[in-house]
Amino acid sequence: MTRVKKWICGIFVFMLVFTLLLSITAIPQVQALEAEEQHVSMIPASIFPYEPSDRYASSVNYTLKANGVPVPVVKGFSDYDYAHFSMSDGPVTYELTILNTDKVHEYSISPKKLGIQADKIEGRTITFTTQSDEYLIVMMNNRKTRMVIAADPLETDVPASSGEGTFNIGSAPYHVGSSSSSLTQVSSTTAAIQQAIDDASQYGTHKGGRVQGTVYVPAGTYYIGNLVLKSNTAIYMEPGAAFVSTGRTADYTEHWFKNSMGRPATWWISTAFQSENIRIYGRGTIDGNGQTLHDDKSSNGRGMINNLVVPIDTSHFVMEGIVIRESAGWAVVTVRSDDLTFRNLKLFNSLGMGENDGIDICESQDVVVQNAIGISLDDPFSTKAWKEDTDIASGNVPWPGNPEPVRNVLFEDTIAWTLCYGYKIGQGVMQDQSNIVFRNGVVYKAAVGFAIHHKYGTGTVNDVRFESMDVEDISGKNEDNSAWMTIFTVDGSNNGVGPIRDILVKDITVRDAGESFAKIKGMEGADITDLTFENIYMPGASEPATTLHEMNFLSKEHYSDVTIKPVQNEEPLPRTNLALQRPAVASSNDGVENTAPYVNDGKLTTRFGSKRGVDPGWIYVDLGESKTIDEVRLFWETAYGKSYRIQVSEDPSHEANWRDVYSTTTGKGGLETITFDEVEARYVRMYGTVRATIYGYSIWEFEVYGPEE
Repeated sequence: MTRVKKWICGIFVFMLVFTLLLSITAIPQVQALEAEEQHVSMIPASIFPYEPSDRYASSVNYTLKANGVPVPVVKGFSDYDYAHFSMSDGPVTYELTILNTDKVHEYSISPKKLGIQADKIEGRTITFTTQSDEYLIVMMNNRKTRMVIAADPLETDVPASSGEGTFNIGSAPYHVGSSSSSLTQVSSTTAAIQQAIDDASQYGTHKGGRVQGTVYVPAGTYYIGNLVLKSNTAIYMEPGAAFVSTGRTADYTEHWFKNSMGRPATWWISTAFQSENIRIYGRGTIDGNGQTLHDDKSSNGRGMINNLVVPIDTSHFVMEGIVIRESAGWAVVTVRSDDLTFRNLKLFNSLGMGENDGIDICESQDVVVQNAIGISLDDPFSTKAWKEDTDIASGNVPWPGNPEPVRNVLFEDTIAWTLCYGYKIGQGVMQDQSNIVFRNGVVYKAAVGFAIHHKYGTGTVNDVRFESMDVEDISGKNEDNSAWMTIFTVDGSNNGVGPIRDILVKDITVRDAGESFAKIKGMEGADITDLTFENIYMPGASEPATTLHEMNFLSKEHYSDVTIKPVQNEEPLPRTNLALQRPAVASSNDGVENTAPYVNDGKLTTRFGSKRGVDPGWIYVDLGESKTIDEVRLFWETAYGKSYRIQVSEDPSHEANWRDVYSTTTGKGGLETITFDEVEARYVRMYGTVRATIYGYSIWEFEVYGPEE
């Protein structure tokens, strides 16, 4: 070997040994860094509770500690109380105590997808841990009043309470007091806060470069009338600060009249037309005091409803960290605006007051709703588009400009609790709605989990995605709907119909399919096309659904181009409905028309209805000859039977000839599939004894089946 070759070989050996030694030395360093990172992540979060406004009473149902720190629990409504606080990064261990009982018998913690279980249960207290800030709903001992825990991340941009560009409403020249006794000073309080907004806007506009003047709202209770937000303004609400509606109709401007409720409506806090660069943030509360306002007829004989925050004809609008409480109408309504962000939003409405949607994106574009919880009787999260002459758009103060489409909207990391639709496109589709995404949403409780409800208008709904949704509880009904999902078109008020297309439903966990059936129901001239379902897990299933039937889509009309992934199987052949279009006879009708033939005409758009308010009520079908049967399906309309029997006979002329094959006192309505031992019969009857509503017995379809050969 030459000297040069020996030298090169030596260098190579040296480098190899050096690299090996370096790697051996580096392993402990990497392990140390990983251990340090793990240690940091295990440091418990620091907890920052807020003292709520003295307007709010403490809960009589629960107390709460987070990492040992007591957190005030506010009395909410009959269905829930709540606690709101902020926390740093890291795990938090909760100690939740239920009051007025001896011990914890049962509990559940939602979202269920988080898999949170109690670390321990001692007497009346459960202890459990989360790894980060979360919005949670806890049920204990099946108590109607649940516990909502709203843990927010730390505020990172708290402004100075004074100094250049800050307009503190508690300081000169505004001198707004922070006492709940200021109900008698509403006019002066409102005027002073409005002046602070105007001054902040003037400051920010004068500075230019998207600078915002800041209106600083210290902790306290402020009864106010209408406010108008101006360009280049930020409203910062300290923890414990609360804007509260007086509940007196005389204190508010009527902006429009809601026909369905028979009441005028006010935009309580709205933006100036053609405004931009506005922000509302902090950890304060905007409280609509909705029930009181709704009921106050002292000045107009009608009462009033309120939209709490209305970004209208604005752009670059941000709302962060605020609690929205008790609206009497749609709480947050965006109108013909663009570039809007809503983050860490708590929409705490009553489940006992109708038409109080959480946030409605109306004719707006480029909107993000992120990390929010919406609780309301009506739809918490929805998108809508209207005609110019619709009541909401054509009131005393009409919406500015021309009708606009809904486009580029994202709802992400949200929780919905409602008696109606958790997440919904519609009902208004007067203009097109496109590129709308619902992602990582949880349906805690709803009549319909998520839906496209194309009821009013000829607009097109296209490019919609429901992704990574978790459906926990579908119960109750909205009209005749009780399902994890519906997609359907209705010609509401003769406004025409429009198509629905390019819909993706992906990575869905359905824990409860509902009391009725899912729909894909277009209309002539308004087909539903290009549907993709991917990884849809129905209740109890370990594998994704492979057919629409497995997904409980039992009502399907005017649809095409359905793709199911990862595996698509042929839809099962329908069983033979022995009652289809056979003669039907009813005890009575709810009008002059004989509706009995509609009960088995094969259409879920026509119905039979018995006379209102009368028990018993019945309807039977004649199978034509005696046949072997073992199943009846009742597709109830809203007016269903709480107690009823399924009876059979060979001769219906005498009551004594009927015999029961099934009976219940706990009918739930929706789709009820009733099975029984095989029996020979020609006539099959639903005999209702107790109605679930003030109406009669109403059935879309009455189907009868026998064993397949």
